[in-house]
Amino acid sequence: MSDGAAAATAATATGPEFQGERTARRNFRLSVWNGILFNVGETFIETGTVLALFVSGLTQRSGVVGLAVALQDVGWYLPQVLTIALIETRRRRLPLYAWMAVLRTGGLLATTLAVFLLGDRHPGLLLGVFFAAFSIYAFAGGFAAVSFYDVVGRTIPLSWHPRMWALRMFYGGLLAAACGFVLQAILAQPDFATRFGLLFGIATVLIGAGTLAFARCHEPPVEVSRKALHMGAHLRENARVAARDPKFRALFGTRVALAGASTVAPFFVLYALGPLGLPPRAVGVFVTARIAGFVVSNLAWQWCATHFGHRSLMRAVALVGAVAPVLVLLATPVADPSARTALLAVAFALVGAAVSGTNIGFQSLLLAIAPAARRPSYVGLMNSFVGPFMLLPAFAGWLSDITAPAVVFLGAVASAALAWGLAARLPQSAAAEPAQPPGHP
Repeated sequence: MSDGAAAATAATATGPEFQGERTARRNFRLSVWNGILFNVGETFIETGTVLALFVSGLTQRSGVVGLAVALQDVGWYLPQVLTIALIETRRRRLPLYAWMAVLRTGGLLATTLAVFLLGDRHPGLLLGVFFAAFSIYAFAGGFAAVSFYDVVGRTIPLSWHPRMWALRMFYGGLLAAACGFVLQAILAQPDFATRFGLLFGIATVLIGAGTLAFARCHEPPVEVSRKALHMGAHLRENARVAARDPKFRALFGTRVALAGASTVAPFFVLYALGPLGLPPRAVGVFVTARIAGFVVSNLAWQWCATHFGHRSLMRAVALVGAVAPVLVLLATPVADPSARTALLAVAFALVGAAVSGTNIGFQSLLLAIAPAARRPSYVGLMNSFVGPFMLLPAFAGWLSDITAPAVVFLGAVASAALAWGLAARLPQSAAAEPAQPPGHP
């Protein structure tokens, strides 16, 4: 397909006011910048390491640590179904994203101020403020997500999506790795308030800039149905369509199983500092290893998706997710602290790789299987159905408290094996459109 034909196809698909390739390329660039800034910003409050360490400094209960770690994913996934009816009756969907961006930035800013003002002198109070403010950040992201996906799906050709997600994560991860030394230096600060206040403050600035970047996208209006449905009727109608779609069911099952496999990641840090007896400075090594795995694997996942398809990518992600907890278990009988640190660093690198692969495969497949007229419904339903399973880290923390961490690690291996089997039902290719994405190959 020529560039002119690709532009004409995009214009036809997204409405008469769509400016074709020019708008697609602008939105592509802004979406990439949005992802880069978010990836770097969220590195400073990364749930599996930094956030787990922060909450564990305020409470010794693993269940509470798991709940705090799960909060971001639960808030992002769960409320999306509530926005479907609202989004599908609006000609423009970007304003909702912009309003939620203000709330997200405000939630992080409130958390930052609370950490600086309270520190660890009032752990119970700070923990309560953190849960309230961080919930605003997390759930506002969920309300913004459907409009984000709809704008991306309508204005950027589907065949560009794998490259867009890959560029977001590759350059975001690369810059995050460059910030690794800054992160390690901040984690070495002796004062709790300074240490975590700086981390939340940097995250606030970068994530706020990321939301601003996407809010500057160009959005064409979309034709909407005059038919108004009550929320219940709307959900029943769209859920019925999604439930009959075998691709929807396969993607849902695979994503839930991968969520089960990733529940143990936050407890690697607690296990390393507790039973394995590693020093706190090792956390900086683990964060850097996770970023490195995220970045290095990104190109491999993109190559896998391009040459073998997204089904193969998701099955490979499941295998990587199974190996990480196995390595942590293998580190237990090792006496040499350096060898233990090395094994755990590789495990964290594999965790980063699994996150990268899941993001590329899941997001590309979700937008690809969704019918154009029901894209907000498919995205909102899928993510809201997945949302309750994002609480699995809280369950894993409770299970670890009453049994042993090894039980949780073995459960993650079993969940990864289930994901590998379920992924066999996924479509092999996310999109057949041969248009070329912008940027260097």
